[in-house]
Amino acid sequence: MRVLIGASTFPLAPGDGLPRFVFDLADSLADHARVFALAPDAPGAARSERMGRVEVRRYPYFWPRRLQALAYGHGIRENLRASAWARLQPPGLLLAAARATRALVRAEAIELVNSHWIVPQGLASALARGRRARFRHVLSVHAGDVYLLRRLPFGRALARFVLRRTDLCLAVGSHVKESLDALLGYPSRALLQPMGAHVALFRGGAAAPREPSPFAAGHLLFTGRFSEKKGAATLLRALPRVLERHPGLGLVLIGYGSLEAELRREVERLGIAPAVLFAGRLGHEEIARWLRGCRAAVVPSVVDRFGETEGMPTVVVEAMAAGARVVGSEVDGIPDVLRHGENGWLARPGDPEDLAAKILLALAEPAGSPLLRKSRETADSLDWSRVARRYAEAFARALGAPAD
Repeated sequence: MRVLIGASTFPLAPGDGLPRFVFDLADSLADHARVFALAPDAPGAARSERMGRVEVRRYPYFWPRRLQALAYGHGIRENLRASAWARLQPPGLLLAAARATRALVRAEAIELVNSHWIVPQGLASALARGRRARFRHVLSVHAGDVYLLRRLPFGRALARFVLRRTDLCLAVGSHVKESLDALLGYPSRALLQPMGAHVALFRGGAAAPREPSPFAAGHLLFTGRFSEKKGAATLLRALPRVLERHPGLGLVLIGYGSLEAELRREVERLGIAPAVLFAGRLGHEEIARWLRGCRAAVVPSVVDRFGETEGMPTVVVEAMAAGARVVGSEVDGIPDVLRHGENGWLARPGDPEDLAAKILLALAEPAGSPLLRKSRETADSLDWSRVARRYAEAFARALGAPAD
């Protein structure tokens, strides 16, 4: 089986700190197929290279190359807001992706294309597929794509167009599926499939390195982009309540994004600067060390001002694999994996008091408890090897053939 994974978010190099879940899926699928990945070009990136077990191709979408400003950096939506150049580039990216998809399918005899996000990559693949069905198309829906389309006057028509040229749809969370159904106005029949984690990497072993805490009583950990829907501001506002009970505790924030300056100002306003460390953008191995050493990992996602939220953040599974106590928000795909009182704790989104209360519950949980054992079992069920196997089985159904 020859598979092409298409996405607008893809690392430029291993360990560069960019979101890498599509690459991790593609690399794990190499156990079942020959895998290609197609992603937008970026200044300085290789147009063709092998990353892990994946043959990566990148397509240019704007000239001159140094002005390509849409796909990388802080993410497409934030790039569109921040850059006039980026606002000129969506049509070029869409058409370039469609042309590159069709060309690569022809050149490499691709049997199936797996697009991540309805727009831009799902639409590009639908255009490349055409009415002749040049290849089978499996669409993976995350969250931001559905939320974007439901705000646009032509969003329903566009989603229906893409789904008509899709043989199978996968959704990363139950709420994503429900939102897709509402957008379409009819059942999508999407299958639920969260993203995964490299459990062995994050778990390590008894001798696996842990990042020493910069705080006397240990640290809470946040990792993700500094965007509104990630909810870091809610976590900062919850921290003073936690510090009242745990005065030596601190918070480490791993990530980057357009809201970093605003978050730093909020730290100063709250008077918690001595208890907060901005650690920057780190690679997977470094994040694993921080997770293994934290007292709790917090995933405080919210519904932002545009009505958008997370699909299912992979850090939830990564933290579980590392053995961390995990506190998440009760939004979108997070409750599909994180169940309150069973394998973690769920807080009301955007509520600092409730988030602080749930963090305090997590901090009181004894090491080795049944809840934490269940958390690790959940992570095991979402190891990339198992997720990739389920993807391969779905691809085989779309092709009308048994999985290997």
